[in-house]
Parts: sequence; C-alpha cells; structure tokens
Amino acid sequence: MTLVMSTQAPYNGHMSGTEIFLYAWAKPLLILHTLLAVLLLGSMTHNVLIVVPYLWGKFRKTKLEKLYVKVGFVSYLLTFILGALAYPNYRYNVRALHFDKELHWASNLFDVKEHWAGIGLALFVAFLLLSRVIEPKSDRQMLGIYVFLSVSLAVIIWFNVISGLLLVSYRSI
Repeated sequence: MTLVMSTQAPYNGHMSGTEIFLYAWAKPLLILHTLLAVLLLGSMTHNVLIVVPYLWGKFRKTKLEKLYVKVGFVSYLLTFILGALAYPNYRYNVRALHFDKELHWASNLFDVKEHWAGIGLALFVAFLLLSRVIEPKSDRQMLGIYVFLSVSLAVIIWFNVISGLLLVSYRSI
C-alpha cells in the first residue's frame, strides 16, 4: 500500500497532509476503529463466558452465543478495515516522525499487534464457519477446538485493544 497520493518530494523531510491517503479522515477513522474494537471486545468476552462452560456440560444461552460470534466477526472485519484505512496516516505522522525516532518499543509493539490482528482474522473465519455447523451438546469432538478458538480470539482482542490504547496514549494520528 502506498502512503502518499502525490509524486511531490517531501519539503524539508516532511510531507503535507494532502499527500497522505485519507489524511482529513484520520481522526474519525481512528475513533470508529476504537468504538468497533470496544464492541468486538465486549462480544467476544461475552462469547467466552458462555462457551467455556460448554466444557462442563453447561449449555445455556447457545443462541445468544451464536449471535456474539456474528457480531464479533462483523466488528472484527470492520475494525480491521478501518485500521487499514487509517494506517497511512499512522505510518507517517506517528511512526516515522515519532515512534521510530523516540520510542522504538512502540513501533515494535504496533508490529506485534498488527501481526496478531492478521492471525486473529484467519482464526475468526475458522471460528465463524465452525459456529455455523457445531452443536455444542452433541459435537463433543469439535467442542475443544471451538472453545480454544473462542478463548484465543478473546486473548488476541484483549491484547490488541490494550496495546492500541497504550500506543494512542503516547501519540495519536
């Protein structure tokens, strides 16, 4: 993905905002990205609270649990897309100008966060597909995988939300 929309050379090492993709939309994109991440965090945390007791034979709120999967997947996908749209602004205005120069650990944390987001997206596709066919009461063989995916996704999401909030507390777009 290219970061600039113009072939103009930077002036004194800095680009103007108009050269960066969706520059004027950076803050609204970040706010929507954060709000959707909160929705995602809530839906998957509630999913885990319903799914883990399946291991002990407690199959309550199975329809609600399936709804959390759908809400979680849509919010994950939208959060991922909005993050990708905001990325060019982050890459130049935050990472290049501040994190890479002053806070190397922040650049590294962001990279780790984004790698886990990509892994999480692949896991979520598998989780969504499995949620559509599994019957927790009768599919005991697949239940362990189903619970593992739910818990793994929740851990990834919690890590990414906390990491994202930490990074934004140091510098935002």
